[in-house]
Amino acid sequence: MGIIWLASYPKSGNTWVRFLLYAAIFGPPKNSLDIARKIPDIHRPIPFEPSKSGNQLCKTHFAHSPKHPKAAQTTSAVLIIRDPRDVFFSALNYRRLSGLTEQQMSDETYAKRFIAAMGDPDFLSLGFGTWESHIRSWKENNTFPVHTIKYEDLKTNPAKALKDIGEFIGYTFDEETVRTAIKASSFDAMRAMEIREKHQQKRQPKAQSLFVGTNHARQSKTYFMNAGKSGQTLESISPAIAEAFNTAFEPAMQAHGYAN
Repeated sequence: MGIIWLASYPKSGNTWVRFLLYAAIFGPPKNSLDIARKIPDIHRPIPFEPSKSGNQLCKTHFAHSPKHPKAAQTTSAVLIIRDPRDVFFSALNYRRLSGLTEQQMSDETYAKRFIAAMGDPDFLSLGFGTWESHIRSWKENNTFPVHTIKYEDLKTNPAKALKDIGEFIGYTFDEETVRTAIKASSFDAMRAMEIREKHQQKRQPKAQSLFVGTNHARQSKTYFMNAGKSGQTLESISPAIAEAFNTAFEPAMQAHGYAN
């Protein structure tokens, strides 16, 4: 059995793609652990059900290299990329969700760290690379085929994106399957599932979920399924920060189809 990686730099839409593919292949999920059991995340050791036939879909944020876990079993990869400005805001929300307060680190300080490291410094230390080096590591490998999908194209035409991914990984999804999967994986549906599961965690603290978040984040209504926005700029932090970000990321953004 080989592995088809769902690869992405963090906060680029991997969870959404997992929901879409689960719903298209297995039917709408009842809870987030349904997805974890069928399309596991290499970074979260939740017991999963290995595929009984064909290849195993699996999420990864690691940059590709010969040292990637289970590299020898890789058959192909779906690479999800997103505008780094939107990645920045989603990563900032994730930090707040994980308990980092404004008093501990302001939005501006986090932005400066992100710019200096060309991505989240903690992501870099975990082996995910910078925003650009992560993308290049998967795109430029010469060992297995890679299907690249932009987060923005998922938003604009999720039906086409899902069909294209399905074809690449060996599935033909009919129109009804695609419609059902998109509905089951809408932002509102995923946010509703997150809220239900976080209420459950209040009653059962050991209950597992794909949706991370501290008690403080829950109380402040900060969610893992945040806003899913596209086309953001860092002007909301400051014009100087926006200029510094665009200057630092301009060559990489242009190389991967994002205008400054």
